[in-house]
Amino acid sequence: MYFNFPVALLSVFMRDHEYALRSILEYAIYERCKDPIEVFGYLDVSEEERISEAEKYFGLSIGGDIDVFGSGKTLYLNYSEGYPMVGISRKMWFDYFKNHKTDFEKISLLGFLAIKSIVQNKTYCKVTNRFWLSRMDGKAKSISDNSELSKEIQEYSNRWQLTKIKDELILNWGLTHYSRYTRGFYVSFKLSLEDLIYQAEKKRKSTLLKQKKFAEKVALNRVLDRIKNEPP
Repeated sequence: MYFNFPVALLSVFMRDHEYALRSILEYAIYERCKDPIEVFGYLDVSEEERISEAEKYFGLSIGGDIDVFGSGKTLYLNYSEGYPMVGISRKMWFDYFKNHKTDFEKISLLGFLAIKSIVQNKTYCKVTNRFWLSRMDGKAKSISDNSELSKEIQEYSNRWQLTKIKDELILNWGLTHYSRYTRGFYVSFKLSLEDLIYQAEKKRKSTLLKQKKFAEKVALNRVLDRIKNEPP
């Protein structure tokens, strides 16, 4: 079971992870029960009934807190358009909401969710550090400079910290990673390391061949222009 939500809700996670997690829950509950026709088959359904149904669906008990519906609706209206979605498992949500977590454990979760939001349903993809950091910061698009990041995320924007987070995700979060001679790095949650390397190297070879053909075409055009402009 997953709570799906827009990445924008991650923007305050390092400052107040409990608030961010509550917002994720409120969004997921509202999103689940916003359309009574779809869920119940008829329109006349109270907010209490909608929340109750969402509680059953997610296996929660929030005590019929009616404010959850209104808060979730506000989040849905503010962030549904233009922001990529990502999901956090129910088990992981409760672990981070109920148990003490170090800052490194928190940034590791952000790193994991950020990559998930980029990969989506693809088998693998190529990511740059800035795009990855941007998603950790709840941004839909990549920044052009690290100064655009929140100060909490900027603290982790150096190579040493990013390598440390990547190593953690590789060792304990199921990430496969490869970055030989590439601008950025390749990631997957589905492929083995060997298969990811194969895909990355195949794509790199294809890119190099395209660059070679383009260079040949440019050189040929220059030669033809020289011949054309030579005196008879």
